[in-house]
Amino acid sequence: MEQKRWWQRALTQDWHERLSALLTGLFLLQYVLWIEKEDQVWLPETIAIVKLTLLATVVVELFPRLHWALRRLLQLAALLIASGSVLDYAPAGREIDKLRDVGLVIRDNFMQLAPFVWFALSAWLVTLIALWAMRAKWRIMVVLVVTVTAFAIRDSFSFLILWKQAATVIFCGLFLLIIRHFAGLKKKNPVGWSHLADYPAYIALPIVFLVSLVVFLGTLAPDVRAVLTDPYTLWKNMRGEQIPFFNKGYGTTSAFGGESSSGYSRNDSSLGGEFAFDYTPVMSVVTSHRSYWRGETRSLYTGKGWILSDVERRTPLSPVSADTPLPQDPRLAPSQLKTVEVTQTVTMAAEAENEFPVLFGAYAIDKVQSVTNGGANASLASLQWSPRLSELRWVVNGRQSYPQSYTVTSKVPIVDEAELRKVPAELPTRAGLEDYLFLPETLPARVKELALQVTQSGTNMYDKVKLLEQYLAKTFPYTNTPDLSKGRSRDFVDRFLFEIKEGYCDYYSTAMAVMARSLGIPARWVKGYTPGVTAIDQEMLNLPEGLLDPDGAGEYTIRNSDAHSWVEVYFPGYGWIPFEPTSGFALPSFAPEEEIVAEPLPETPSEPATAAPAAEEGGVVVPRSIGWGAGAVAAAILLGFVWVNRRRLPLLRYVGPIGRQLDANQRAVLEFERLLRYAKRKGYARFEHETAREAAQRWIGKDKWLQKDLESLLLLFEKAKYSGSRISEEELSAISRTVHKLREEM
Repeated sequence: MEQKRWWQRALTQDWHERLSALLTGLFLLQYVLWIEKEDQVWLPETIAIVKLTLLATVVVELFPRLHWALRRLLQLAALLIASGSVLDYAPAGREIDKLRDVGLVIRDNFMQLAPFVWFALSAWLVTLIALWAMRAKWRIMVVLVVTVTAFAIRDSFSFLILWKQAATVIFCGLFLLIIRHFAGLKKKNPVGWSHLADYPAYIALPIVFLVSLVVFLGTLAPDVRAVLTDPYTLWKNMRGEQIPFFNKGYGTTSAFGGESSSGYSRNDSSLGGEFAFDYTPVMSVVTSHRSYWRGETRSLYTGKGWILSDVERRTPLSPVSADTPLPQDPRLAPSQLKTVEVTQTVTMAAEAENEFPVLFGAYAIDKVQSVTNGGANASLASLQWSPRLSELRWVVNGRQSYPQSYTVTSKVPIVDEAELRKVPAELPTRAGLEDYLFLPETLPARVKELALQVTQSGTNMYDKVKLLEQYLAKTFPYTNTPDLSKGRSRDFVDRFLFEIKEGYCDYYSTAMAVMARSLGIPARWVKGYTPGVTAIDQEMLNLPEGLLDPDGAGEYTIRNSDAHSWVEVYFPGYGWIPFEPTSGFALPSFAPEEEIVAEPLPETPSEPATAAPAAEEGGVVVPRSIGWGAGAVAAAILLGFVWVNRRRLPLLRYVGPIGRQLDANQRAVLEFERLLRYAKRKGYARFEHETAREAAQRWIGKDKWLQKDLESLLLLFEKAKYSGSRISEEELSAISRTVHKLREEM
């Protein structure tokens, strides 16, 4: 028999150990991806460091012939290098006169990596434990069952999408069982295995064929309703409670009448109901100016919701060419409206797998610069432009999928109130605007009477519209769970204004559009997304007020919870102007007196004034024992396991989120922000339009026992953040004790 070459022997020797290491690493990666999808659990730096640690550990394990001590040393060095590269580590040195100085140098360098290095060391230890666990079939089965159960429960009873992670875990588990089976066969019958090893295709092909066949047949299987009710749903139904069907962000009401989840609506013909906030990312936008991201418009109000009118269905569509101005509605020419050019690059999130009917952009899109799919420029054949509706529609064309990324340029209006007030309250002509003045005959008369009463002081169209906008925003409280039992009227707007008297954006925007039409003012309903949040959270970084321009350039993350609706009103000679009637929301806009300069966000200060001194000069108190290398490694592994109790560890409690030292005020604010995140997981959510005090007062109204502790905590939080005076260490200790008490009681 021909001797195997050296590289063939290298590949075939210990093949089961190598494959087990690779599959175990892929298995653990699914947990990291799960945590990455959770809201504000790990910082991006932590995610990156843990992934690199996992990769380095698995790569070193691909060389099982190395001595175990050498492998561990290489893995430790790799995770430290990975942590340093992510955190922009800069070596710290000092003069060494004594042995104690060596420990101080090690401490100074090591603390630059804290607290992220604890995650890296913990991930390293977990990976080694997993590699040991995956060497026995029964342990593989236990880990696989526990993992799939955890993924299934979290996916079923949250807004997270973990289907891909669960499928990958099952794939890895099945192949790990196959590998252990053949490894056992090799150990028990080495002679028989040597014959099989000479013809690996006879083993590999049947396995691959069977697994592929099972997967293929699974894709062909029809959808079948569940025969049995799962235990959780059965138990809840026995108690008379209903289970909502969470549809991962695209708002379809539960079949049991329960809540729906927030997201971009596909069907607006029947508005109302309740919803739960879904914070799953949809897209990110890099823009030269903060804006609402406009999607579609509707003009025909039916009394229940909005549908496309016949004119909208028959409106001619125009093809789209790259870097060519899109034709505008001829009714707007000649327009006196002044605009500012805003460029946006939209990148769809991996979680947003569904296609949208339109491309989103700041009102109104003027040019399409590029559309990409898979990193390459895509054809614009699927894009159609509707000048009448200012919609950039995505029309399914063959197998071309929805763009992964696109860049558009928009013309954002400059709202000149003095000029708009020159438009009279009465339209000179209604020609071409009939759709935007239409109201159903069933609309109760008291809606128009209320609109007349609210706007009686307005002498022009703009003032009347602003009076409607302010009335709705100031009169009706915002809630995602309005009390629908109060509603009796068949008309959605009438039910909101006179019976329910609370609601969310669909209630406010529809009411404003209908009330404006009742006054003879053309209005249309618009849906899309609010600006979202920047990658740098101003409060979490404790930056001074005003350092970040709230309407400036930057990268914004848009989530399902940012789905929104608002109103556009037609002003003769100026065109469509957006308005925001929803309580607690503000529409980003340009004013003529502002200097229109779109500048990028300033870089985060890496060395704030309070963080410049060395570690021993203030801030974090560092135990001297950390300076010794062996003790540091051992302590790191142990502390990684108790990271969930990190608030009890004085070393970790006051370490800032980006590894910099914080003063007492900053630490107090950070403690309070952590309480807010914890409270949200316990059902005490803070809405985006609420201040911390408003949220706390709402919680107290729900649970009176929170009043004493929350009010004392709020006073110290507001002193730390807004007063400008410094809080004492005693007050900081009081904050920590109160936060710990509230967390225990919640």
